[in-house]
Amino acid sequence: METAASDCPVYRITIPGLLRAKGRPRFGNGRTFTDAKTVQAEKHIQRHAIEQIGKPCLTGPLHVSLTINIAPPPSWSRKKTADALAGRILPTSRPDIDNQMKTAADALNGIAWKDDAQIVDARLSRRYGPESVTVIEVRPL
Repeated sequence: METAASDCPVYRITIPGLLRAKGRPRFGNGRTFTDAKTVQAEKHIQRHAIEQIGKPCLTGPLHVSLTINIAPPPSWSRKKTADALAGRILPTSRPDIDNQMKTAADALNGIAWKDDAQIVDARLSRRYGPESVTVIEVRPL
């Protein structure tokens, strides 16, 4: 946790690996459920969040910044990798960044905040980086 200039706490969570997009809901036996891969991805986020910030379970309106860094594929040439790391090539492939945000937002319910409906301001960014990692910063407004 860091403190911003306005003395509002800033909670920072770093999640290694690629951030999975929220899967479509599944239906069976008259009920709706989340697919196993999404559940596993949410547990991965939850584990790292609890280790790093505990369970502040913030209330009130929140600002969330989600920064996703994606390692360039190893099959890319040195030049293409260098261009990607310099920001001259941007990741425009799937998964969609809004679906990745949904996974993180749902995973942090009851940990970083009571409910992701509290997020009233969000900044999403996806770029190539030396390693795949997601950084989530949360601060009360």
